[in-house]
Amino acid sequence: MHCKNCHTSLNPDYGYCPSCGAKVIRNRLTLKSVTQDLGYLVFNLDNTLFKTFGHLFTQPERVITGYISGTRKKYMSPISYFAIAITLVGILFFVLRNVYHIDLTPGNLTSNGKTPNMDYIFDYQSIITYLIVPMYALMTWLLFFDKKKLNFTEHLVANAYITGQVSMVQVLVCLPLFGLTNMRYDLFTWSFLLLTVTYQFYVFKKIYQIGFWSTFLRGFFYLILFVILMLVIGTLILFVSMATGRISIEDFRI
Repeated sequence: MHCKNCHTSLNPDYGYCPSCGAKVIRNRLTLKSVTQDLGYLVFNLDNTLFKTFGHLFTQPERVITGYISGTRKKYMSPISYFAIAITLVGILFFVLRNVYHIDLTPGNLTSNGKTPNMDYIFDYQSIITYLIVPMYALMTWLLFFDKKKLNFTEHLVANAYITGQVSMVQVLVCLPLFGLTNMRYDLFTWSFLLLTVTYQFYVFKKIYQIGFWSTFLRGFFYLILFVILMLVIGTLILFVSMATGRISIEDFRI
């Protein structure tokens, strides 16, 4: 008998491979076994998802610097955590648009008060988020370049954790908020952006162990860079939308 993952020779009574740690599978895959594996992954008491979520609030520097320094079992990896969070955000936007019927792109782009429908952008929010996180990492790396503690890749890890965390919070807040109130989504977005940047630089303050004013100034410049980045991305999306026929110049006519 051999391990199906690393091909190490196994005793018949082994439950796990002593070489790679993989579980020994003896039976064919069934719906029941898949459900049991999923239940164990999500709901077991040692699950790292809930521990990662809690500690990213209380001791984020330990989660992030621990992963960077080689602690890989205690907390969920940034890639896994980020992927789960972005998947949940995708479900959130589906609920907001199709269940709550929330207008996600309000605002008057024309003098007659009509706005071209840009809600289709949220169909690609996962892809956009994956592409934009490296830009967040570049900005924070440049703003903390003088400290020379984390390189760009390590900033990418930090921002993946941070984006995953704020995405989780966004889901937990938006589902009841928009289900129970008539709050405009754009007002929520700008308010949540300020909270996101505040949390982001709270995390970096913990990592770099710097003072309040140093953190505040870096966060202020980051917010300026972020607004510029959003304007550039918004312009690119507008041009792509017009090039693909999603919207036309007629939509902006008075």
